[in-house]
Amino acid sequence: MNAVLGIKCGPQHDTGAAVVYENKGQLACVAISEERLSRDKQCRMFPERSIKACLHGAGLRLEDIDLVCLDKLGPDTHTLDHRSINSIPTSIWQEPESDFLKSLGDTPVMIVNHHMAHAATAFCVHDMDDAACLVIDGTGSDYPLSESPHRLIEMSSPQSDESIPLKYYERRAETQSIIKGTRSAKGQIHLTRKSVSTRSGCGHFYSFFTRQALAFGHLQEGKSMGLAAWGDPSIAARLPEIPNDAFQGIDTLMLDYLKEIEFQYSKRPQHVPATDEQYAAFAYWMQATLKQAVIHLARLSLEQCDSRNLCMAGGVALNVVNNRFVLDTLGSEQLLDRMFVQPASSDSGMPLGAALYGYYIIGNGTLPFQKNLVYLGPPLNQLDSETLMLENGAFRSSQLSKDVADLLMEGKIVGWLQGRSEYGPRALGARSILCWPRPKDMKDHLNLRIKHREPFRPFAPIISETRMNEVFDVDFPVPYMLFNTQIRSEFLDRIPAVAHVDGSGRLQTVSSQRTPQLHDLLDEIQRRDQVGVLLNTSFNDAGEPIVETAADAIDCYHRTGLDALVVGDTILVRGKEVKPSNIGNH
Repeated sequence: MNAVLGIKCGPQHDTGAAVVYENKGQLACVAISEERLSRDKQCRMFPERSIKACLHGAGLRLEDIDLVCLDKLGPDTHTLDHRSINSIPTSIWQEPESDFLKSLGDTPVMIVNHHMAHAATAFCVHDMDDAACLVIDGTGSDYPLSESPHRLIEMSSPQSDESIPLKYYERRAETQSIIKGTRSAKGQIHLTRKSVSTRSGCGHFYSFFTRQALAFGHLQEGKSMGLAAWGDPSIAARLPEIPNDAFQGIDTLMLDYLKEIEFQYSKRPQHVPATDEQYAAFAYWMQATLKQAVIHLARLSLEQCDSRNLCMAGGVALNVVNNRFVLDTLGSEQLLDRMFVQPASSDSGMPLGAALYGYYIIGNGTLPFQKNLVYLGPPLNQLDSETLMLENGAFRSSQLSKDVADLLMEGKIVGWLQGRSEYGPRALGARSILCWPRPKDMKDHLNLRIKHREPFRPFAPIISETRMNEVFDVDFPVPYMLFNTQIRSEFLDRIPAVAHVDGSGRLQTVSSQRTPQLHDLLDEIQRRDQVGVLLNTSFNDAGEPIVETAADAIDCYHRTGLDALVVGDTILVRGKEVKPSNIGNH
């Protein structure tokens, strides 16, 4: 099997596509979320644009695809591993899906179990011979209603101003899974399910209260994580402590326990700031309770899989505070040798998971995945992008890092677009907005002019891998911004714009191999300020997806308060645009 297309279908959020294909002795990949191309955040449309972009980026036609694997949730598509779409009622397909399936002719199409696809994203891209794969999200593939008398807690609508009572509804679906991954000497991969929970788990718990108590809305769990650092532990201690017997193997019955004791909570009114002590303490309690559950599941995973390696995926794996707690705790207990968290852990990674499952599990492929794990977007047409920049008044720079450093040290906010885009929810130096973090008011300045985010949410620091331990309490690379760190006390007043209220930073370490231009820029900054840290946030305005193309970047530049835009080796500076007749002289 040479090429597999993975697709996440609607009507769920974050549709997209991924193509994996054999190329020069490795498994190459192109992957993108539909939102990046449709410009509709958390897009639910059939990913027609993504499919075309991935095929074009891989240099393939649809006829070249050997297998198509879908992630499509619903009661008619439940499966423990995978099943042919020939066994699924045709009535479930939306019109664009049906049209696409007809266009495939005889190409086989499989539905893949949601948690198996998550596990594939975490294990198949790494070089571990074996690992315990822990998958935690809200809910995944449906299970037959007859399998268990237990039901899930209903999430309910987030629109009501009133708090929603904890109640059950008629759905049973996987919420937490432990899957063992093994790789033979010949490269053959096996994924074996060890445990699965169909009860409301810790991801469900965190999502429920993010929506219903903190009133942040759907898919806003990152806000709860940021708010938790503002909470007073003494106030949080008044909230219920989840007893140990709520953790029954793979089940973490936090919501069930709270329902049983008839726990009452109040929903934050929109006019009350999230940092109000009552709600900040509630977020602290949520985070502490999540830690309690996930460390239990991580230990259980290593035990059931008889492994000292841990891979994590699912939306909960994006909680960087929790990830660092797991790493440090299991490491100190001498239970853990290696830990890997998939950068696209949320459902945005499902197309990749479906494609990897198809290649390695269904197709028995054996080639190792490419070394590039995250910069998977379709190749950027550099010539067209730079031409578009020049037409808008940019100039070509022969000393990019020095010219951009000049702008940053002047307090300018710079949009930065280089090469293929990041796969997943975080900007990692390919589609970023950069600032110098020395001015204390830079965070507020950035929020006011461009990001329009809540002031309690932190911005991320980036630093060269060669210097990470000088400024942060970390002795291992953090290339994907997935493990929280503390900023060393002597540097807190030198990079205040990236220091969270508790002195932490959601760090990304930068290497010359992954992002050479950004690494050069950090070196230049370090030569000037002897720290070498920049503020890095995603290149988008509030409510819109991260930019994908140079045209998207230019549009964002014109609509927001960005001072400058860098695409490739071209720089556009507000108020200093080059006249078209003079472009050839720069």
